[in-house]
Amino acid sequence: MECETICSFSYDQLRELTDDFSQGNYIGTFQFGKIYRGKIKSAHEVKDVLVKIWGKPEIDFYYEGDNELRCMDELIIFRHEKLTCHPGMIKLLGYVQDEEHLGAVYDFKPLDTVYNLTPRDNFTWLQRIKVAFGFASLLKFLHKATPQQNPFVLRNISASHIVIDEEYNPKLFDVGLITGGVFPDRTQCGIYFIYGCMGYVDLSIGCTGEWNNKSDVFSFGVLLLNLITKRIFTKEDRKAATPLPHRWAWNQYAPRQSDSGIKLPVLVHQSLTADPDYCRSDGRKLTKLAMKCVGEDPEHRPDMKKIVNCLLKLRVIKQHADYLGKDILLHAQANLASKLM
Repeated sequence: MECETICSFSYDQLRELTDDFSQGNYIGTFQFGKIYRGKIKSAHEVKDVLVKIWGKPEIDFYYEGDNELRCMDELIIFRHEKLTCHPGMIKLLGYVQDEEHLGAVYDFKPLDTVYNLTPRDNFTWLQRIKVAFGFASLLKFLHKATPQQNPFVLRNISASHIVIDEEYNPKLFDVGLITGGVFPDRTQCGIYFIYGCMGYVDLSIGCTGEWNNKSDVFSFGVLLLNLITKRIFTKEDRKAATPLPHRWAWNQYAPRQSDSGIKLPVLVHQSLTADPDYCRSDGRKLTKLAMKCVGEDPEHRPDMKKIVNCLLKLRVIKQHADYLGKDILLHAQANLASKLM
């Protein structure tokens, strides 16, 4: 089922929307290309949009035509009326596909990606919690199986694949490795065998050969670690053989002796502990939750329903429910789930 008819753009139109892909409109990279801010100007209004351009990615197992197939997936997912009604899903306006170019235009005014914002000091504790809770709610929805379809598994969760608006609402804009749901099982074939995004890949897949919702849980755990530690795994880190985020966390999360006995450390960045909305009990709970998500044994990881319930117990969410959109997300979840039954 699909939403409104989408537009067919030319590449020259995308150049116009982005001021010739200017550096000022450049946001960053995603696994398969680049994203930009853009504006659609008409006689009556100016609409802010997000523009995505696919390119040749720096990954193994890439073949000509792969990105075209990924674009077709987006035409299905980001036009599906029951999926795009979720607050965490972005809305597709149109696309461009010719012999040399492939791109998409989304109805969204982007502030930035979570990847770019994570290390910044002005990305507050409350804003980070809003991103974590919003994206967890989306994953809970996508992972829900119904009599009509299997759960979706994203497989390439990354901070660089989540954009936020000026109110810090997170939106997923790339589903390049999605499987399940309205799609057949693709985990063992062709373009969909790519091992996710560096730093977010569940390494147990190398042993089991299976992608499932617990693989997404692992990636969410890394995202949560990003948000609370202000640490992002970069290309420079990869070249320097820096430990992956979850391995760094495993090394840090060891019992320590204190005056009151042996305690597990809180991995929240020191600068965030001074935030007026931060409390140590929340920091401890989030650290424990993240470590459960990135645990080595997938069977012992929580599912997204348990993760959302855990987040709902945080003091910061109880105190700032309206700002965080708690009721909106929970009601949307319930309404959409009933439609899919």
